Amino acid sequence: MFQRILVPLDGSHRAEHAIPVAAHLARVAQGSIVFLRVVVPGHEIGLYGAGPEVEAIPTLLETQCAEADAYLSSTVTAFRDDLSGIKTETAIETGATASTIVSAVRFVHGDLIVLCSHGDTGLKGWVFNSIAVQAARHSPVPVLILNEHDAVHPLEQLVQPLHVLVPLDGSVLAETALTSVTQLVTALTPTGTGVLHLLRVVDVPVLNGSMRDLARVDALARQHAIREAQMYLDTVVQRLQEANQASSQLSFTTSVILSPDIAGTIIEQAEARHCDLIALATHGRGALMRLLMGSITERIIGHTTLPLLVTRPPKPIVEQKQVHDPLENEQELSSWVGLL
Repeated sequence: MFQRILVPLDGSHRAEHAIPVAAHLARVAQGSIVFLRVVVPGHEIGLYGAGPEVEAIPTLLETQCAEADAYLSSTVTAFRDDLSGIKTETAIETGATASTIVSAVRFVHGDLIVLCSHGDTGLKGWVFNSIAVQAARHSPVPVLILNEHDAVHPLEQLVQPLHVLVPLDGSVLAETALTSVTQLVTALTPTGTGVLHLLRVVDVPVLNGSMRDLARVDALARQHAIREAQMYLDTVVQRLQEANQASSQLSFTTSVILSPDIAGTIIEQAEARHCDLIALATHGRGALMRLLMGSITERIIGHTTLPLLVTRPPKPIVEQKQVHDPLENEQELSSWVGLL
């Protein structure tokens, strides 16, 4: 359960959309919230003109910190109804935004970061694909990334089971997202009910050629890849059901999709299935390729309108045997040819 939640704020109303969701999580877990305001030192802003005076930078920094402190105090007051009964703290740190968020969550012993996209960082726009991606990539704890909404956020007051899409690539690394999302489902829904849809996107290379034999190899390889992927998902579901047999709140569905566009397929499937959330782990590794590597995670973060729960697997982690892929090596490919 998430007992200590870090909420980075940049002074914008849009970033504050994360507060009610964080408050809901903290209340269920009987935890606390730390509101963080990152102040970028004046000498890093890049002002034109003569070099900075020795005495000007400390004065500017002190002013910025004072403004940040006043902002955090007023924000806690403004959201006092949402935060009623929840222990809150405020923290002001200086430095580059993303790296400071990561270091701050370690310093305050946080176990979850909740932030909203499309905020502003003072003079510069809070670039979603830099701040959120960097935080998710380097954070030692899960990061819940919300898209801004004008009214109540869909994760703020859930009355129906939470539907979550969890992309898996056959690796233990990717499966680390399951622990975090299970905790989140339990916290967000009143009865802890939810549906986890496990998706395996398989990118089987097309064997180009006009020969009929190559076409048959291609078809057989794809059929085998689908069977292997489905067997893997069934095994994961069985493990999850055994681990949660004391309670029947979670249900599981699965699907296997053949597609070279992994990120696009994940987003498409999540939206088509009307999911409330996508949960994934960064730096997953599959038999054919790294399906959930940083670039794919960035694409999902940058293009989906759904909230994302991003988990970074702990290091070191012992990788178990991967799900076998029919085109993993030349010997396997030769066996397919031998079937003709």
